[in-house]
Amino acid sequence: MGSIEAPSNLTYGTFRYITKGIKPTESKHLYHLPETSEFGDVRSLPMTDIRSSLDLASDSPYKLNKQGFTARRHSTALKSPPYTHSSWNNEALLKEIYIPEIEALLLQVTGGKTVFTDSVVMRNNIHTEVDGLAREESTEEVSEFPKFVGTKFGAGGSPAPKVHLDYAPSGARTHIRRYHARVTELCSEIIEAEDRLLAKGVSPAELKDYYDGPRWAMFSVWRPLKTVRRDPIALSDCRTFPKDDYVDFNVLFPSAGGGECHKEEVFLAYGSEGHAWHWISNQQPDEVLIIQLFDSEAEKSGLGVAGGVMHSSVHIDGTEHEEARESVEVRCTVIW
Repeated sequence: MGSIEAPSNLTYGTFRYITKGIKPTESKHLYHLPETSEFGDVRSLPMTDIRSSLDLASDSPYKLNKQGFTARRHSTALKSPPYTHSSWNNEALLKEIYIPEIEALLLQVTGGKTVFTDSVVMRNNIHTEVDGLAREESTEEVSEFPKFVGTKFGAGGSPAPKVHLDYAPSGARTHIRRYHARVTELCSEIIEAEDRLLAKGVSPAELKDYYDGPRWAMFSVWRPLKTVRRDPIALSDCRTFPKDDYVDFNVLFPSAGGGECHKEEVFLAYGSEGHAWHWISNQQPDEVLIIQLFDSEAEKSGLGVAGGVMHSSVHIDGTEHEEARESVEVRCTVIW
């Protein structure tokens, strides 16, 4: 089996940005970005390997409040006997063992007071435009908490080779209000603080300037389930993305209580040679990336666009015949 280029060498990845001058076409499928054909700005860009930072723990130079991401060595009980590879599709084990492990890690890294997980996303296929995540969710699946996306047989997702950020600030606010009743309940103090401002005439765009509720942030904690040999995930330094490079886009999400789906605003991106990209070469299952998607404090301070990190799976020449990447994402909200 081949391997991705050694970390001592300069590694280039293929990045796909949205084509300038087009209005991205909204997908009719849950959780899906526009088709690859609309990401016509294709660039080969260098990536900094952050593998050495894994041994530095909290002394890592990669910080959530600077770059918007960090990495940690972090073992999980699900990678040891009596558990097997199939245990990753066992929702009861994920809820009982894995989610508490990740939530404890996030509180340790962030210093937050509370944390909750609203979804777990599995990816185990080579990229297709419409993957297993696109299927309609049953009433039971819509109401479960946290949600398990891609764990059902044949429902696994695929890497997203499209530069994106899962939540624009307005999308993050829509998410805590509409994605699940339990999320809305857990974020009630946040929502009430914002609603008081809106009632006084503060516009949604101005909330960041007046918000006085608890700090809150959304994260994806990303772990490979086997060594990553193709389609690794790359993360931007949010400080290198000027506002003009963000492109608004709506993604379809299931709504709390079932019924009609709702849209949440995400960001796509225009390309630039000035974007700084990072990755972990030959990433192992005990090497975890913590990816910040939104942070109310970063939004107020002006770190990037709310401190969220653009990211993408990337192609590296010579890896196209490797096995499909397998990964698990736990999506959490931390409140201080």
